[in-house]
Amino acid sequence: MQVQLSEDVVLDSRRAVWLPRHGTLVLADLFLGLGAARRRRPDPMPATPHLEIWERVFSLIDDFAPTQIALLGDLKPSQGTVEGDEADELRTVFRKLSRGGRKVVQVVGHPDRSVGPALDGTGITPVDQHRVGPFTLMHRRRIFVYPRHEPSHGFWINGGVHPLFAVPGPGTQGEPDWLRLPAFLYTGFALVMPPFVSYAQGFEVIQAERLPRQARAWTLLADRISPLDLTELPPSPEHLRTLTRPARKGKEPTRSAG
Repeated sequence: MQVQLSEDVVLDSRRAVWLPRHGTLVLADLFLGLGAARRRRPDPMPATPHLEIWERVFSLIDDFAPTQIALLGDLKPSQGTVEGDEADELRTVFRKLSRGGRKVVQVVGHPDRSVGPALDGTGITPVDQHRVGPFTLMHRRRIFVYPRHEPSHGFWINGGVHPLFAVPGPGTQGEPDWLRLPAFLYTGFALVMPPFVSYAQGFEVIQAERLPRQARAWTLLADRISPLDLTELPPSPEHLRTLTRPARKGKEPTRSAG
């Protein structure tokens, strides 16, 4: 399913943005480097979700025939170490993505992630921002609600936030049954993308009352993309406004407010 945000921008329910006038496919946090490594761990990624990721990638390429693919975010967390045959897997993936002379661009949010073992042999040199016509592609931990953008008809496309909305539905006893759903969020100044891989869900539970009046959102559930009426969305319960980030080695879990 698709939503036409403008003549220049199409939102795809496969968690991608298509810029038709510029032949550019945009994906946020594809995390190419998780495949081979996670399959060897005690809790490996199930084969079906891993294959589903590549089905979506190549179905998007088949449908849109992009001349450029923009990847927002790291190839794997912090462009870090590769394990075993993971390096070969990454090089193979990039050969497929760049087949036929297609340009592949990676946009990262931190200068220290412009290099790393995951990039070796891929031919990729990450950049901090990438301009596509009037749009600026970036990967930042900010939503960009109010700042201006030049030219006036362009806006930021940001892959670093991964918006979530808490949406109520009917419960079995008549009480609200809340779901946290990933979403595309357009603020009027930026289009904020969901992660391409579902297991990289965001930690930002967006409060509609804090958004500008022109903001629009579309939630994702299975293969459906649905408009969300922000003016009718009730405030989410307090316990849904904060998510816990998984603890890193040697550190306590952290809380992230929406």
